[in-house]
Amino acid sequence: MKNRYILLSALLFAGLSLTAQIGHDGDDNTVRRGKVRTPATGVKMQPTNMSFQATTAPQAALPRSIRRTDKAGLLADFSIQGGVSQEVVWQENFEGGIGSWTQDNGEGGVVVFELKEKTDYAAINSESTQSLHIDGPYQTFRRTIGHLTSAGTMVPTNGMLHAYLWADPFWNGYATLSLSVSADQFATSTELWNSASLSSGESGWHKVEADLSAFVGQTIQVRLTYGPGTDDVFNTGGYMGDFYADDISITGVNVIDQVVVKTGETISFVDLSTGGPSSWQWSFPGGTPATSTDQNPEVFYTAPGTYDVTLTVSNGEGSAEVTKTAFVTVEGQQPTAGTGYPAEFRDINTRMRMIAPLMPVQYTDLSEGYPTGHSWSFYTPYDLAKSTDAIFTPGDMFFTPDVEYTHKTLDKCYVTHIVDNEVGYSFTDDSVQVQFDGLVGNFMPGDGYQTNFTDGDLTLPGANNMGVTAYAEKFSKPAVPALLEAMYINFTKASAEELTEQLSDITFYLYTVGEDGLPGEKVDILDIWNMSELNYAMTTNNGIVTMELDHPYVIDDAFFVVIDGIPAKTETLECAIGMAPLRAEGNTAYMLNKGVWRPFTGYFQAAPGGQTSLAVFPYLTYSVLTVAEVDGEGRVTPAEAVVHVPAQAGADEVAVYHYMALQYEGADDNWVRLTGSPGEYTVDNVAFEYDALPEGMQSRETFINLTDGITHLKIKVVQDVKTPTGISVAQAEEMSQPTETFGVDGRRLGQGDAQRGITILRQGKAVRKVVRP
Repeated sequence: MKNRYILLSALLFAGLSLTAQIGHDGDDNTVRRGKVRTPATGVKMQPTNMSFQATTAPQAALPRSIRRTDKAGLLADFSIQGGVSQEVVWQENFEGGIGSWTQDNGEGGVVVFELKEKTDYAAINSESTQSLHIDGPYQTFRRTIGHLTSAGTMVPTNGMLHAYLWADPFWNGYATLSLSVSADQFATSTELWNSASLSSGESGWHKVEADLSAFVGQTIQVRLTYGPGTDDVFNTGGYMGDFYADDISITGVNVIDQVVVKTGETISFVDLSTGGPSSWQWSFPGGTPATSTDQNPEVFYTAPGTYDVTLTVSNGEGSAEVTKTAFVTVEGQQPTAGTGYPAEFRDINTRMRMIAPLMPVQYTDLSEGYPTGHSWSFYTPYDLAKSTDAIFTPGDMFFTPDVEYTHKTLDKCYVTHIVDNEVGYSFTDDSVQVQFDGLVGNFMPGDGYQTNFTDGDLTLPGANNMGVTAYAEKFSKPAVPALLEAMYINFTKASAEELTEQLSDITFYLYTVGEDGLPGEKVDILDIWNMSELNYAMTTNNGIVTMELDHPYVIDDAFFVVIDGIPAKTETLECAIGMAPLRAEGNTAYMLNKGVWRPFTGYFQAAPGGQTSLAVFPYLTYSVLTVAEVDGEGRVTPAEAVVHVPAQAGADEVAVYHYMALQYEGADDNWVRLTGSPGEYTVDNVAFEYDALPEGMQSRETFINLTDGITHLKIKVVQDVKTPTGISVAQAEEMSQPTETFGVDGRRLGQGDAQRGITILRQGKAVRKVVRP
């Protein structure tokens, strides 16, 4: 293992120059995050609801209120929801029993409300020793509806209901938990929350906060209902599910002097004005948003500091205003570096993300915590090895949030992204595999092959009797457009005794990605295999299904490979697809469960666990087409796609690198004409002729258009009177002479003797080297 030292001078605020030591093992391609100072989490330009505490103001920023009024009786004032501004008017934490609640245990008394320890609630409230456990029957024929109803409580002005409820959305089809309130003993009611609203991966405790403004001054009751699952079309009742509840309360709002929050935390402002205002104008200097006309707006801040807040209220007779100076104190958070790569799928051998060479690709900032500085570094193991300096400084460094970068060499490249703000800094450090093509997948470094889950009626992913009818593997958008040319899928089980089962067809599809991130539209059928053929693959090819596609598919966006038609599991049929072990991040596997696509996340384990990837491996070839410069050793470097020619008629050429077959599409204007035809080598000298610049014209331009069938390359040709004379027509005629090809050993090669590697081409007096893959 070799340590890499990166000089971060000119990266951090106030001219601070630091050196960060980043350990990296050449065989370990996992993401590494390094942090300096106290770790903290944050958000990037999106508010998140976080808990905060209103506190006494620092002595350096004492708050005060400045008031103005145009009409007697109209008074502007405000506070916030949360923290010590809350005035609790009723609370139930289930530490003293549930005797004050009314129980309806459903038909047969099978719904149970009991106090029980819920250990993972300690992460929310360390003082809690027990929670309310709500359990129901486990037989379908005994399903029913049960209620637990509180005594009455009067709702204050700006009243809010708060609760913590535990649910697992996996059981929503069997039973649900709802929270509702009523001001007429539940002759009518308002539902505030239902576990059916949870999606896959949201198992656990959920904080519920609901506005009770519709019930101000009324006495309401709170009800928890163990009810029918989403699959119960007759509303009979629930079974199988169990739930927890804790810390249910109703609060009002007190006036406070100051609130202290972290960057990115949402502040819910509450209007406390009196005198009947009909319009509101808020001013939040430094906040997002900076102004609002809502009565009760939500605001967050992205930079540390102390901020004033002003509220102006009006009605038809006048207005009133209050400014609370130093009302909001914002404390900064150390940023957490995050990197968005040009492509997320990985070469199956190196397990590094596969990125295209010689083409500009995008690296994006996914950092959290509002960084104010960025540094990107790109370098190869060769760059590191040849450095003789005590402190290695990468040659390619950038200081913008996002970076467009062109990888000029193949194989491994390190990518380091450092972010900082006034609190501290952190970095991500990873490596990518730069190559033209290869088998790709979503298995991460260190992932082995999981032998699937088998549980009664379920083999996942594979045959089952649980309503799972299809599986899908999601692939990111490629770094540049690519061709899907083949597919490999690894099955781990494929056996069937009955003839009808042996002939069952399993179909492999190409799907788009919908707006919700799930499989969208069906593009095409890639292949069809029956169980008998899969069994043959198991016995002869270790279960690897090889698909040579009828034709390649152009891939320019994220896509899914869908596997559909696996027969139901029986005593004589077993079928399963390989998968990565369950992990806490990076899920790319999906299933069609009872007609609804859902990720594997949270299926076997509470979220964020249960994430995995299927053993599906497309063969992708990147489209690489660029103007190039080739040095004496055959190295290719991308060049600017602009050619300047003189005012006199003549001819010129431009070197173009193409990994796929090059096609000429001509020029936009007829004063430029392509001559010859595309060659067979990866570097092609595209020759063209041009007419003289018309008398009296200073300059003109047009475009030469080339393509490899996927990418279109436009080369600008600029003709003006200032450009020196280029190639004459006579020289162009010489260049049109037949090309002679030689090997590196000097031996002349015939047309059928073309070899891979470095080749020398001679055309008239022009001699050049090209590299043929």
